Amino acid sequence: MQFPDSFFEDEVRSGFYVPALMKRAWAAQLEVLAEISRICDKYHIRWFADRGSLLGAVRHGGYIPWDDDLDICMLRDDYILFNSVAEKELPEGYFIPRIRKPEYRTFTTVWNKNVVCLDQEHLERFHGFPYPAGVDIFVLDHLAPDPEDEDCRSSLAVIVANAAVSIDDDNQHTEESQALIDEVEDLLQVKIDRAAPVQEQLFVLLENVFSLYIHETSTDVAFMTDWIMYRTWRFPVDCYEDSVRLPFEENEISVPVRYAQALKIQFGEHYMTPYRAGGGHDYPCYERYEDQLRLLLGEYYPLLHYRFSLEELQADPNNREPGMKKVVRDFFRLAGSIHKEILAAAEAGDALSGMGLLEACQNAAIQVGTMMEQRRGEGLATVRLLEEYCEQIWQIHQLLEQGELSAAVTMSRSLDLILAQTETLADQEVLSRKEAVFFPVRASAWNSLEPLWRKVKEDPDWDVYVVPVPWYYRKLDGSLGQQHYEGDRFPADVAVTDYRTYDFENRQPDMICIHSPYDEYNLTTSVDPRFYARNVRQYTERLIYTPWFTLDEFDGADGRSVKNMKHYVSMPGVVLAHQVLVQSEGMRQMYVEYLTRFAGEDTRAVWEERVKAYPS
Repeated sequence: MQFPDSFFEDEVRSGFYVPALMKRAWAAQLEVLAEISRICDKYHIRWFADRGSLLGAVRHGGYIPWDDDLDICMLRDDYILFNSVAEKELPEGYFIPRIRKPEYRTFTTVWNKNVVCLDQEHLERFHGFPYPAGVDIFVLDHLAPDPEDEDCRSSLAVIVANAAVSIDDDNQHTEESQALIDEVEDLLQVKIDRAAPVQEQLFVLLENVFSLYIHETSTDVAFMTDWIMYRTWRFPVDCYEDSVRLPFEENEISVPVRYAQALKIQFGEHYMTPYRAGGGHDYPCYERYEDQLRLLLGEYYPLLHYRFSLEELQADPNNREPGMKKVVRDFFRLAGSIHKEILAAAEAGDALSGMGLLEACQNAAIQVGTMMEQRRGEGLATVRLLEEYCEQIWQIHQLLEQGELSAAVTMSRSLDLILAQTETLADQEVLSRKEAVFFPVRASAWNSLEPLWRKVKEDPDWDVYVVPVPWYYRKLDGSLGQQHYEGDRFPADVAVTDYRTYDFENRQPDMICIHSPYDEYNLTTSVDPRFYARNVRQYTERLIYTPWFTLDEFDGADGRSVKNMKHYVSMPGVVLAHQVLVQSEGMRQMYVEYLTRFAGEDTRAVWEERVKAYPS
């Protein structure tokens, strides 16, 4: 089964963040479904997308964004046939668990593996998903045509189901269990072998009670485990008399021919209106295997998430090579002081000391001019004046070397004038101006940075650059694939600077703005490592991060949304930014709470200060 690389990217669907790992889980489940479908085609078995998978097919054209599993159903005859042939037809490695918890005994699950698997062939086949992937198959049974008969059957089924769930190998010989067995034998007129495991026999009896009626006498079907307890989801049998195919992610899926009626029965008249359930237990479906993966691979596998580092958080943003403005200001301050010493040496006839001081000033001026050109580009008037300043220093040096002390004194007194003129120009061109650079990745996500870009651009004291950065899809081993670059896709009013010509390491802009938080911790994509947050942070006094996406608002009760925050909040770009701009005050609170849990309660004040509701 083929999926484009873009399918496996983190994505926001219907306001919900779907991480790359969930995309791989979906793809792996669809591979399992493809094998089920192959077997069904061979034996003419009908199957249908069911529950959330059916709703997702109709409403979303694929998975419900906050769903993590794949469900199908079959009518009882097809279900029996499938279970009778599946084990011999499934590929090597696939299996149907036979030893299961009681609550899972009334439906079938097909798995591609029962443990974490890092075999290269397995990862390639299942799109880099190392955890077990499965598909649940539920069974529809016919209801009795007579309501009284159905009430009787349901009552019997409840008794057998309660016995099957409560009796196991450890307690089947207790007095209470023996009484339940007596009751089942009496009601069903059967004999249970009490010397053998009883629970398996009870589940066989339960299946027999569920399948008591046949299509010829029935007009409705139901999922019996739900029906006998809650009398819910009763479907006209003609909903399932045939199937049609609907788009589902990059493929198609089989659905009941009257799927709209089936959905109304399951989800109500307004089934097309998305409603996100808040519970996060057992989500994501692969969470229970994460510890197994950690034991296998330690801390270095790309699936593992960024680990908080107090040292990185506390790193002094100014503990780096001095910024250009500081170097320039220090030069003018120190040069003015040295001028007095040069003049004093000339007046005292100490030519040797004076020449040494002149050489120091000239070297410093050259370094400052070179730095300014590197970080602000060529053509600065300040640099031209620095060149004149160096020329005058050279002339004074020549006069001292030739012993013309009086002329050297006269010319030395004019050094302050040209230095003052140079400082005035430097203030206009460099010292009073600020530089901001925006490092967008995808042109389609530029709108996340655009409001801040426009705001800074309107300030006449700022020079603003937009420098789109290259990005890559990752290979299964985590290495980077082909480079992608979208610098030619930005709006016409955005002046784009080529990343190969903008030397931020030397320019050290006052502010760097990013919207990719992941650094190396994204499973599917990566920006060029040069533009990782932990690197660019070294070259600016202010790293600002704003998410490339906007989400529906949620709170702590939405467990699935909270769990997915680890894929975009506890990431280097967020943790290392000097300021994080999020979409609302409510989202700000969610970030602060999540980061505090991630990094420790003693860091709460840091996040309270750094995370802001944009555009505060």
